[in-house]
Amino acid sequence: MWSRMNRAAEEFYSRLLQEFDEEKKGIHKDPFIYEPLEKEETSHVEELQSEETAISDFSTGENVGPLALPVGRASLLSLLLNLYPYQIGFPIGRSYDPVTFLSLPAVCILICLVCPSPTFSLGELFMQLIGLYTMAHNPNMTHLKTNHPVTALPALWVRCDSSDPEGTCWLGAELVTTNDNITGIVLYTVSCKADKNYSVNLEDLKSSHKKRHHLSTVTARGFAQYELFKSTALDDTLAASQTTITLDISWSPVDEILQTPPLSSTATLNIKVESGEPRGPLNHLQREVKFLLVLADGLRTGVSEWPEPLEVKSAVDLVQEFLNDLNKLDGFGDSTKKDTETVKHDSAAVDRTIECLFTVRGDLDFAEQLWFKMSSSVISYQDLVKCFTLIIQSLQRGDIQPWLHSGSNSLLSKLIHQSYHGTMDTISLSGTVPVKMLLEIGLDKLKKDYISFFIGQELASLNHLEYFITPSVDIQEQVCRVQKLHHILEILVSCMLFIKPQHELLFALTQSCIKYYKQNPLDEQHIFQLPVRPTAVKSLYQSEKPQKWKVEISGGQKKVKTVWQLSDSAPVDHLSFHKPDVSELTLNGSLEERMFYTNMVTCSQVHFK
Repeated sequence: MWSRMNRAAEEFYSRLLQEFDEEKKGIHKDPFIYEPLEKEETSHVEELQSEETAISDFSTGENVGPLALPVGRASLLSLLLNLYPYQIGFPIGRSYDPVTFLSLPAVCILICLVCPSPTFSLGELFMQLIGLYTMAHNPNMTHLKTNHPVTALPALWVRCDSSDPEGTCWLGAELVTTNDNITGIVLYTVSCKADKNYSVNLEDLKSSHKKRHHLSTVTARGFAQYELFKSTALDDTLAASQTTITLDISWSPVDEILQTPPLSSTATLNIKVESGEPRGPLNHLQREVKFLLVLADGLRTGVSEWPEPLEVKSAVDLVQEFLNDLNKLDGFGDSTKKDTETVKHDSAAVDRTIECLFTVRGDLDFAEQLWFKMSSSVISYQDLVKCFTLIIQSLQRGDIQPWLHSGSNSLLSKLIHQSYHGTMDTISLSGTVPVKMLLEIGLDKLKKDYISFFIGQELASLNHLEYFITPSVDIQEQVCRVQKLHHILEILVSCMLFIKPQHELLFALTQSCIKYYKQNPLDEQHIFQLPVRPTAVKSLYQSEKPQKWKVEISGGQKKVKTVWQLSDSAPVDHLSFHKPDVSELTLNGSLEERMFYTNMVTCSQVHFK
């Protein structure tokens, strides 16, 4: 029987090491099936009962010396094992997993049970895995046929189904190393329950930790997360933009369970903004950016997927009317006011207090007004050719002499300046020329929009924005950088709208976003973090209930902790909990009446040497 367990430990370790090495080399990406032991007859149950008791005693944290962890009765295990990296820190909008919950190393081994033997409980099977992992790494197990010294594998996490009375959802094992030598192991148990009527006392948690780890003193550190804003779908047909703004606060010492964080705490804003919030004040600008991307794709691939027009009239009719209006004003007129009013009318559904955050510029020149009309009406390549033909003919005849902002290098601007002197280059409106002409106009217009906002709000200078607005790079790269700048704008306007921070915080956030996007590609899933003083945001959380509240008790050993957490959403992804429907909530639907989820993490450390 022991030879079976030794062989199982050897094979289990060998397979894990092989997969880990291949994963690091990028060779192996898919999960694999592993069967470590052959099925034994149930007649061995009584024989192995004492060993299972040893497992239970071992997990209590008693000092049992440098012995291998015994495994329980053998059975046929069909396991799905997947190696993948975990990112340190809590990802906004996703549930806690054990690694982020405990701040463990960034790489671990995850095991999920696929088809367990029906004659044994899941708990027994999970403990077998932890036992095999521990045996393989124990340096005292010199009789095992593994290379010595043993290569330390990443932490092992076994996903459980929470069917036991404690609600265990994860079992974990992490090696303790000193000078590259394996000296011990820390065993973790993570439990999760859904309960409307939780009951826990901070002093009881401290006493339990002291007793488990033979400590005289412990420290308690608190963590709270407040959800300041989360976008929701307007209806069943329109998806939410996945914008979230949360506030993380940590402090020590902790006085009581669910303590409101004191003003001496450390606080961080976490901001994730996905462009396209349908209720936001930048909806019209977002559409212009999307049209810009359509043109950029068309220029690169030769194929354009034109969006649905906003205008009832055709692009050709709109441009012809625009040219006629200018001609009536002797070619020098300015219809900016009329077009600005149109844009504001289009966004009339936006609350007036929101609208003031980003207003359409009142100094749109000829090319920018042309962009506004064409970007909302062009539905084909032929539209582009016909519109630019009308414009060039009007310039050649001298019907119009429109004014332009200085600094534009677009082909249309060049032609307009030439028309002032009565001579113009001959342009063939074929191939990608019409697409590039409109793309250049759109880039110029959007860059000026962003400059107007950032400088007008005193959030950045031209030097800060130079990277995003320079025309000295390839036109496709210009589009990418303008897209980044738009995302920064979305982030700032979302904060201004939903949490109304002081200008000092907005300026710091702007500079943080600018720095990030000078070094990284566009990433709307990136979480921008901004340290803040609790006194500056106290109005956002002091009278609110936290989305998550956690206390972490430790003392002496860094890796050994007891963690208790309360949250209003399920903290693990792989478990299904009963969710109360509307009829189970009171009229005000406050946090007190909703389901709570409690997590408990306990640890035990065993020394091999």
